[in-house]
Amino acid sequence: MHKITLSFLSVILLTVTFISCDSKSLNSSKAITAIEAYMETQPIYESTTFTVGDTKLRTRKDAALIEQYKQLADEGYLNLADFNTKKRFMSKDSLWQGTIKLTGKAHPYVLEQKGNKIKVKTIEYLVDKDNGFQLDAKGKKTATATVKLKKNPTPFHFLKEDKSPNTEFITRKFKMKYTEETGWRITK
Repeated sequence: MHKITLSFLSVILLTVTFISCDSKSLNSSKAITAIEAYMETQPIYESTTFTVGDTKLRTRKDAALIEQYKQLADEGYLNLADFNTKKRFMSKDSLWQGTIKLTGKAHPYVLEQKGNKIKVKTIEYLVDKDNGFQLDAKGKKTATATVKLKKNPTPFHFLKEDKSPNTEFITRKFKMKYTEETGWRITK
């Protein structure tokens, strides 16, 4: 009976040792989970500022922008009120004027509001879990993860020119550190 109890305790001790060592070791799934948790609190995005309220645009010069505003209004992100076209005296171009208002549907993309100036997200970046992950462990408690982040354009992406229009992703490095209290976390 003593041998069975001793062997049972040995198995439990080995299991606990293996599990505790395993929690300290870093693998790709733990790193991706830590990066996703970090990006929930510190999202990576591109943004721009645009003006709402009374707006005047030229129908020829700003035709593409007018079409984008109309599309956002059709999708429910903007409300275009009292818009009309007026011919300008002695000009080939006409004025398209009225009031642009944001709707509640645009709220997830709004970062800041100062009067009629609205700062909105134009591109959000999401972790590509399937591809583009590289882990460089520098020791038992530090590592660097290089991750491919996919571009996710928002409805307001047309307001700002893309910094890297020839790619559908960016790569970003995250420094990671292990502590007993928090496990693996991003240190920036």
